[in-house]
Amino acid sequence: MNNKIWSGFFINLLGVVLGILLTFGGNALWQRHEENRKTREMLILVRNELKTNKEWFKGQEKIMRKDAYVFKKILEVKSDWTSIPEDTLIAYRSQTQNIGFNQLTTSAWQILQSSEMIQKMTDKELVIRLTDCYFWIEKIKEFIEIQYWDVKTKTVAPEVDLYLYFDALMKNKETVFFYDTMSSESLANWNLFPFIDAIIDYTIMLLDKRGDFRYDMNEKDEEIEAFIQQRVDSVLLEMIENQ
Repeated sequence: MNNKIWSGFFINLLGVVLGILLTFGGNALWQRHEENRKTREMLILVRNELKTNKEWFKGQEKIMRKDAYVFKKILEVKSDWTSIPEDTLIAYRSQTQNIGFNQLTTSAWQILQSSEMIQKMTDKELVIRLTDCYFWIEKIKEFIEIQYWDVKTKTVAPEVDLYLYFDALMKNKETVFFYDTMSSESLANWNLFPFIDAIIDYTIMLLDKRGDFRYDMNEKDEEIEAFIQQRVDSVLLEMIENQ
């Protein structure tokens, strides 16, 4: 009788223990699943943010390249504005006064960076690459918004008349220096654009390759990785040589 009682007791106890273990184990698995899901969703947001920023940089480079062309033409003429067709001169003035731009966004990265998710990510190389990528994004953003747009805003002449407008521009030493610097093809900062383009592509590739989500990747991951890495290295080397 006692044996049956003890046997039943141990069976019940074992059931309770197993129930507790399964409950805690199930909760732990579910918690890990939720953490992975949230991390995955956050990385998708970061990936989309990088693609948006890539387009932003392309747009900024296009505007700045056009500026460089216009600046060079203005410097070549300097004072003989009648040699330029009026509609062209109007277009030049419009370009020199074009200082509006949209902000790039880093909010997804800031949320990830300040969360516990990034600390629990097992792919440390991806974390390093993301950190490096956003470092360069902030670096080039600073160049565009402070060294370029801020200076350009200060050099805009207020005159309405076309000829007076350009005469005022060429009398401003800061403007002439700015135009001369930015119209130079040897400007080292021009290399920042192909560099950021390559490093964003490389980071997106790592997100696609190392994550559980694959948007653009195929079976030739290693070839793509080597190609993009070569782009990053070649542009970085050119930047160093031009310093």
